[in-house]
Amino acid sequence: MACDCIEMVNEKLAENNTRIMLPIMFGADQTKRPMLVTEQIETGRGKQKTIGMFATFCPFCGTRYTPGATP
Repeated sequence: MACDCIEMVNEKLAENNTRIMLPIMFGADQTKRPMLVTEQIETGRGKQKTIGMFATFCPFCGTRYTPGATP
């Protein structure tokens, strides 16, 4: 069972016109997960591009998003 931390945090953030980024998810698992946005260190031709990371556990309460899944 997923927690409702994202909804609770978004309610608080809305006071500052802000919300947590929730990307569109494809595939069987449609669990809402926050996306950790990264910043590219070096730019230019041939440099690796940034990647986004998805949380396996809720960063607020520690609940696993998909029970039984391997991290």
